Amino acid sequence: MSEILQLTTLTDNFGADPETFVQILNIFLEEVPVDYTLLQKQINAGDFKNAGETAHKVKSSYRLLDMEIETLLLQEIETRSKEEKETQGIAQLFAQFDMNYGQGILLVEQTRNHYMSNDK
Repeated sequence: MSEILQLTTLTDNFGADPETFVQILNIFLEEVPVDYTLLQKQINAGDFKNAGETAHKVKSSYRLLDMEIETLLLQEIETRSKEEKETQGIAQLFAQFDMNYGQGILLVEQTRNHYMSNDK
């Protein structure tokens, strides 16, 4: 069996409802790649004010799925961007986030597919 996310926060908020899980995971898979690309462009352009806002939005999505490493990296990007403090390290933090990004998306897809097949 493929690895899937436990979705503890979703279960706490919505109960063990596979249909709701699938809907939320689909939204994640639609929105996060767009926001990821935007965040990357903002960081590369040194647009830290907007990067902080985007990191906050993306962080919320990862936090909802209990993806702790990604949440912590995005929190640090958000904090440094909003405070305009230690901004030289933001690109490195994003690079760390980027290393796990593809695997994280795959994990979300596997989790969605698991709940889709169990919902039938």
